[in-house]
Amino acid sequence: MKSTGIFAKSLIGLLLLMGTTCFAQFNASVQGTVQDPKGSVVPDATITLTNVATGVNQTAKSNSSGVYRFDSLAPGTYTVAAAAPGFSNAQVSFTIETDQTRDVPLLLNVASVSSTVTVTTQAPLLDTSDSRFEQTLGSTALADLPLPGRNPTNVITVAPGVTGLGGQSSPGTSNSTNFAPENWVSASANGRGANGNQYVVDGMDVTSSIRPGVINLTPNADTVQEISVQTNTYTVDYGRASSIQTVMTTPIRA
Repeated sequence: MKSTGIFAKSLIGLLLLMGTTCFAQFNASVQGTVQDPKGSVVPDATITLTNVATGVNQTAKSNSSGVYRFDSLAPGTYTVAAAAPGFSNAQVSFTIETDQTRDVPLLLNVASVSSTVTVTTQAPLLDTSDSRFEQTLGSTALADLPLPGRNPTNVITVAPGVTGLGGQSSPGTSNSTNFAPENWVSASANGRGANGNQYVVDGMDVTSSIRPGVINLTPNADTVQEISVQTNTYTVDYGRASSIQTVMTTPIRA
């Protein structure tokens, strides 16, 4: 009888794990086109992406259309460098936010003409590669803004187009803390109710499967590196959100 009980508990735990939707731990990405000074694409160029904070790098090749892409990136500052035979190397610095797709084009000059390295940290005024309606808040904003109970869901209401009171243990109660096993967030957008909200922490969907719009895991605001609040034009990675999609990222630990 004892072994049967252990088996039943293990089976229940496995079913609960299978019922949780998981994504990649980080959801940001960078892409771009490698071109020469005349605007022609440069295929098969070696692209190296480096995380400035950790020093970790990864490489890829531009395809036949000169396009490269890196996925599942943590928020932070990066450098992307391109090298190809007959061209001088090029390098660009940029910052990427949680769940953001950045378009970073690379220009390679002919080696015999110039061997200047191009470095820039200027963000584009309009990022044409990303159509989301989104507000991203970093650790500084989370530290400075008033957050009852250190519950990061209370900042959701500062995003454009969002209405509501923020995190609550249940409808009509006072703002809840991050210690509550479940938090109901009084916030909505696009004319939808709070039951259309979705919450993702480090790539794991922590939205309740029983009570729509309820978050089952609320990290302390001091452990959140960035929080992204999106109200429209979500990516295809998220299919459950019809009101607000909230993605939280915790820092990389060495």
